[in-house]
Amino acid sequence: MPDAQPAVDRRALLMQCRAAVEKRLCQQLEALLAGLAPKIEELHRGAKEREERDQYANALSRLHNGRAAFLDRFRKEFGERFDAAVHALEGSFDPFGGEPSRDELAAMRTNVLESEVAIGKLAARVKQQAQAELADLSARFATLFRRSVVDDGDNPLGPLTIARGVYAGIGTLELQGRAMRVVRAELEQHFVAPVAELYKGVNGAFASKGVAPAKSAAPIARAAPPTPAPAPVQAPPPPAAVAAAERALASALDGVTLPMILDLFLRQTWAGLLASAYAAGGYDGAAWGETAKTMQELVWSLKPVTAPAERARLVALLPGLLKRVSVGMEVAGMDSEGREAVLEELMTRHREILHPGGKGGAA
Repeated sequence: MPDAQPAVDRRALLMQCRAAVEKRLCQQLEALLAGLAPKIEELHRGAKEREERDQYANALSRLHNGRAAFLDRFRKEFGERFDAAVHALEGSFDPFGGEPSRDELAAMRTNVLESEVAIGKLAARVKQQAQAELADLSARFATLFRRSVVDDGDNPLGPLTIARGVYAGIGTLELQGRAMRVVRAELEQHFVAPVAELYKGVNGAFASKGVAPAKSAAPIARAAPPTPAPAPVQAPPPPAAVAAAERALASALDGVTLPMILDLFLRQTWAGLLASAYAAGGYDGAAWGETAKTMQELVWSLKPVTAPAERARLVALLPGLLKRVSVGMEVAGMDSEGREAVLEELMTRHREILHPGGKGGAA
C-alpha cells in the first residue's frame, strides 16, 4: 500500500474530477457529432440504394434533433459508471447488481451485441493509445484509495467507463446500418486522442493535489514488474468451491452443444467466477445466486426457440444478460481481444436464433 494517506479531501477531489472530465468529454462529443453531419450528407448524396439513403437521412435528422438526448444519456451512464467504480474501490459495490431501466432497455433494444463489441473496441483503442497516462492515472487512484494497485478496469475514469457512456448516448440516436458504422469508425479514429490528452490533464490535477502514483512509494529493491503479489482475494478458490462450480456447469450444460469458444468461456472463465462466488458465501450467498443465474440464462439463450413467447422472452432478456456477462468478463480479467471474440460469437448465435431465415437485423 502507499505509505501515507494523501492529504486531500478525497470525496471533494473525486467530485471535481468527475465534473471536469464529464464537461470536457461532452465538449469533445459535441464537436465530433457536429463534424459527422457533413460526412454523412456526402454519403447520403452518393448513396445508390434507397435503404442506404434512408439510413443516412435518418442519421442526419437524429444528429440534428437528438444531440441533447445523446448528451443527457452520456452524462447519466458516465456518472453511474464513475460512481459504481468509486463504490467498488470503497468496498461497497455489487458488480452483478442492477438491471437496465426502461429507458436503458429502449436504447439497447437493437444491436445489443454489436454495441458490446463496439464498446470493447473503443475501450481497447483508448487503452492502447493512452497506455502510459492511463497506467499513471490508475496508480494515482491506488494512492487515493490506499491500495497497492488499481487495475485499469477498476479505474473510475478507465476506458470502459468512458466507452459505455459514449455508446449509451449513441443508443439514443437509433442509428442503423451503414450510418452506425460511420459513427463507430469516427469515434475510434477521432475520439481516442482527446481521451488520452484528458488523462494527461487529470494526472496533472492529481499531482497538483499531492496525489502521486502508488508505484512511486514502492521500495526501490522491489522486482521490476509493476504488478504486485496477488492479494488474498486473488488466491485460488478452495477445492470445495471448484467442485461446486463444476457441478453447476455440468448440470447447466447437460445435453447442450455449444461452439468451442463459448464452451471454453463457460468452463474456464465463468467456472472461476462461480468458484469465487461459492467461496464468498456458499450456495446461499448473493454472489453465487447472481453468478449462477447469469450462467443459466446465458445457456438458455443459446438454445433454439420457436414459440413466440420464448422469442419475446429472449429479446427482453438479452440487454440485461449481456450487461451482466460483460461485467463478469471484466471481473474475471479477460483482455479486450478475449471479450470481443466471445461477444462476436454470441452475436452470431443470437442472430441465428432470432433470425433463423438468415436475415439479421441492421448492423
